[in-house]
Amino acid sequence: EAFVAAKQAGKCRFIGFTGHRDPAVHLELLKRYDQWDTILMPLHIADPLYLSFEKQVLPVAVERRMGIQGMKNFGNAGLLSEFSVRECLGYVLSLPIHCAALGCTAIAQIEEDVRVARSFRPITAEQRVALHQRAEHLKGPKLEGWKKDTGTRVGLAGRPVYVGG
Repeated sequence: EAFVAAKQAGKCRFIGFTGHRDPAVHLELLKRYDQWDTILMPLHIADPLYLSFEKQVLPVAVERRMGIQGMKNFGNAGLLSEFSVRECLGYVLSLPIHCAALGCTAIAQIEEDVRVARSFRPITAEQRVALHQRAEHLKGPKLEGWKKDTGTRVGLAGRPVYVGG
């Protein structure tokens, strides 16, 4: 109610949400309120292989015509050991999103991202399948430490578990 009042009062133009841990939480937020304007979620090559925001949440956001923002495109750099910047960004930019949040630690990284974006061509269905096959061994908490560990794959030993709050 407070967000709606703020929007109606002109204090904000859009209402949105984000999260990293579990696509089911995003789906619950979408179920409980149907006037979200934007959504920010992790989207990358390995996401469809474990607790997938792409498979579960993205179709709902597209159907609702929300502003869709992708993040963690490089899996917090974990994907860059096996995939190029071009592959990572090409994958994400081929999804039905409006923008991608790009982190960087150096100007050269931004320059590389711009080069990739300028020459961007959407990937094919065959390329998507091949990227998923290459990412299979990376899927889950080992790469995506921000997602909950369902116990189906060994996570990071001794890592504290967020329990809410």
